[in-house]
Parts: sequence; C-alpha cells; structure tokens
Amino acid sequence: MKLLDFTLYIITAIILASCTSYFDLDDFDVEEKLVIYTMPMAGSDTTFIQLSKSTPVTGSQYPPDGIPGAKIDFSVNGELQPVCWTEDQLGKIPAKSYYVVKTLNEGDKIDIVAEAAGLPPVSSSSVVPSRFILSKIVLDETDSEFGKMRQFRITFKDDPSTDDYYGIRILHKMKFHSYSIDFATGDTIMHTETVTEFSNLDLSQEPLLNNKVGLDATFDFDYFYYENLYIWSDDQIQGKDYTLRLNTNLERNNPSDDEEQTERPYKVCLYRLSPELYNFLKSLNDISNNELGQNGLAPIRSHYTNIANGFGVLGAGNLIETDWLENPDEGETLTWQPADSHEFLR
Repeated sequence: MKLLDFTLYIITAIILASCTSYFDLDDFDVEEKLVIYTMPMAGSDTTFIQLSKSTPVTGSQYPPDGIPGAKIDFSVNGELQPVCWTEDQLGKIPAKSYYVVKTLNEGDKIDIVAEAAGLPPVSSSSVVPSRFILSKIVLDETDSEFGKMRQFRITFKDDPSTDDYYGIRILHKMKFHSYSIDFATGDTIMHTETVTEFSNLDLSQEPLLNNKVGLDATFDFDYFYYENLYIWSDDQIQGKDYTLRLNTNLERNNPSDDEEQTERPYKVCLYRLSPELYNFLKSLNDISNNELGQNGLAPIRSHYTNIANGFGVLGAGNLIETDWLENPDEGETLTWQPADSHEFLR
C-alpha cells in the first residue's frame, strides 16, 4: 500500500469510527430540468446543441439522449438563426442533436432560450472570445527529474484590458513500421501505421499550470486536466508577455534496434475561452482531482452551470492551430513564428 493510500485509510477509519451520518434521499428528489450543452467556436460554420433533461436522484429512469420537437431560439448578435434537428449522426454532429449553420466570429454574442417536454424554459448567453495572441513556439530539450525531456516554450501576449482564459493541447503524430513476407514472391513488405494522439504534459516547470498546492502538495496528489486540455487564467500575468514551459517525453526520430518508430511531428492547439467555458472545464478538473472529497474527507464539488433554471453550459471558444512542427534532432532546436497573427491552419 502506498504511503498516500495508507494515510487516507487511517484518516478515513478515524472519521468513520467517530461519527455516524444519516441521509434521506427524498430530500434530493427535486423536479426535472432541461440540460443544455453547446460550445460555439469562432471560425466554425456549425454549432451543435445537445438537449436533455435531468433525472432526480431517486428516479428510476435514465435521462433521454435527446429531446426532439423542442423550441430553441438561438441568436447571434440579436439575430435569430434557424435551428435544425438530426436523428442520426451527421458528420461531427452527434445523433439526436440540434445544430445551427452559421459562421461565428470573435466578439459575437450568443443567446439561447429553450423549451421542451413541458419543463420550464431555460436560457443562457456567452460571447465568442478573441484569438490567442501567439508570438513564437520553440521546441528544445530540457533536463528534469525524469531525465531529458522535449520542451515546448510558447510565448504569447496577454490583453491588459480584459480578464482572459486560455487552453492548450499538443498533438503528436507517430509512424510505426511493421514487416511481413509475401510468401508468393519472398519479398519483404513494409506496412506503415500513423497514430495521432494528445500529449501528456509534465507541468513541473510551469507555475501557471502546476496546481499542486496546499493539501495536494502535502499528499503529492497529481492534478489531471480533462481530455489533455490544459487551461489557465491570466490572474498571474495580467497584461504581460509570458512564456509557457511544457515538457513531454523525448522521442528521437530514428528507430532504435527494438522499436520501429519514425517521425514524431507536433501540432500545437491554442485556445481562448469564454469565462463560462473556462469555469465549466475547471469544475470538471476540480471534481476529478478532488481525492479528499472522493475519500469522504472534504466536500464534494458540483459542476459549474450558466444555464438559468436548468443545467449544463453555453460557453464559447476560439481555436488556432500551428501547422505540423518537425521533431528536432538531438542537440537542435526548432523555432516556429507566424509571419503575422493570422497565419494559422484551422
């Protein structure tokens, strides 16, 4: 048993031995409410809306996957947009969802009002944030407690006139080679498989994202970010230029004797988030990382919502992506800098 697990076991045992609590689930049997999830993005020509309803704790049914026939008013800068329903998956739009075809721009104000299933109407709003102000990206190597690592140094500018919220994901693409024999000809055939996934980042050298403080630091809790989307606010860097230092495993381009792996390019995805989307993602992170709460030693945190009279979230974002950045060879660095603030691939 690890020291942390043993410590939590002892503390839990002491608390359980010293008190008894009684909970009446009828106290939580509240009325059903509508649930909306929609996250419009700048530059996207389609926004999908997932609508369902909540189920009380004592309810015996699962909430529906979607609610057809709902009345949804979706407006951009006060102008109502047509809202469509799809029963089946439509491209990237999930099945049993509503969607709006409208290209969004930074600064657009999104309002939504929905009524369905005889439940009280719900409403919310958000504003599409401006884009991430990127100065340059440097790929280098760095020493850490884990040995040599690949380091991303991302320099950006924070707007001094606003409270801003950010996110980053780093994609890496690997090519794996395998070989087989064509028994008819005796030839060796090489097969190539490309795998693309989001990188797990080591945050030990980045104070904006290293959230191990207080009891988390005392107990050495790891802090995990939902879907490898690392988010932060500008509270500590208001109006400054700043360089993020993010590390990941160092992989060489050339295959070793026992691993046929080549080419490991990277793509950096940079987000500006509306306050609503940031707070929602932060609540997901706080809930999943609340180990004390999961062990009964702290209050259970609730999900953030900005849906009036309901649940869920309407939160907007703005995403920019670099092109694929080559993996530098040993001892080399790579610097990527856009020619202007609009030179990005989407």
